[in-house]
Amino acid sequence: MPLPIGLQLYTVRDALAKDADAALAQVASIGYRYVELAGLYGKSPEQIKALLDKHGLTAISAHEPVDCLLNDLTDVIVRAKLFGYRYVTCPYLDEAQRDAGYRQLSRQLGEIASELLSAGLTLCYHNHDFEWLPAEDGHRGIDILFDGTDLNCELDVYWAAKAGDDPLDWMQKLSGRLPILHMKDMHDTPERGFAEVGTGMIDFPAILDAAEKVGVKYLVVEQDSNWKDSPMESARVGLENLGGMLV
Repeated sequence: MPLPIGLQLYTVRDALAKDADAALAQVASIGYRYVELAGLYGKSPEQIKALLDKHGLTAISAHEPVDCLLNDLTDVIVRAKLFGYRYVTCPYLDEAQRDAGYRQLSRQLGEIASELLSAGLTLCYHNHDFEWLPAEDGHRGIDILFDGTDLNCELDVYWAAKAGDDPLDWMQKLSGRLPILHMKDMHDTPERGFAEVGTGMIDFPAILDAAEKVGVKYLVVEQDSNWKDSPMESARVGLENLGGMLV
């Protein structure tokens, strides 16, 4: 059975901020049944949950800023229980948080993961490319976070490739700890900008061939910017192309 495909709603954030009801209706009409949350767009969790239910959409994960994970974990758990998702993802580190040290962060995330696990939830870390830069004692942040730890990952294949690494290698390294893959494509140009899924240089057939073998549960389409026509159209193209590869 093909892996389910979701949409990271950050892709269509402007439409959600303008009219969440209409935007989620469009997401559903494109054919998505699963979404990943990234903010609430000025609405309460209950309001967003009602809109998801209205349009037949299920949240499978949410991006929760590291400050919320460190300081408001009870609220994070309450939101997860309301929406019914299992995966809570740390999405990004600003420069000050990186400067504070990956080793300290790794310990903190380990403690948070244990608390979430007690609530039936799984903590994941979503990478960009800066984690591949030398950090403490010449070690890369990505290695500090995942070598010798039990931290789960939401691997973003674009950012791993942008860092000059092979997403397939990281899928193997993180086997059993990789419930969600961010499916994001890259233009074959010197700038290596974002591209609609299936239109760039990322080897998605090879990634899909490996995905279930390493324990991936969900594929999540995302495109941060550089949309060819519109964010919603990029979301549609991504679902169509990725779905076609899974047939």
